[in-house]
Amino acid sequence: MQKTQQPFELNNLVCLELPSEIDKKNCPTFKASKKALLLINAAPEDSLKVIADLKKIEGISEVYSLKGMYDIIAYVEAESFEKLKDTTLERIRRISNIKSKLTLTLIKDHA
Repeated sequence: MQKTQQPFELNNLVCLELPSEIDKKNCPTFKASKKALLLINAAPEDSLKVIADLKKIEGISEVYSLKGMYDIIAYVEAESFEKLKDTTLERIRRISNIKSKLTLTLIKDHA
């Protein structure tokens, strides 16, 4: 029985070949992406300003307003966990109209 090849991560790149078959110069790769969802609370009168400010931050690909426990959800992507942390902690912290936020870091995509 032959094993199915699974992608694996190597230095922030995902290789589609088995580790024993890697030719580092010719390995078909693409950048591995680290992802997070941000659930944000803001005062109703500040929500549009917060959404506009979030859309200006590099790494935030989608922003939506919500009805319910949270007011806004944002989708963040970065090349590494360090850059993801910088985006979610440092840059978003500078937005003064955010009352609170919950960061959900996505560990692994399941296809």
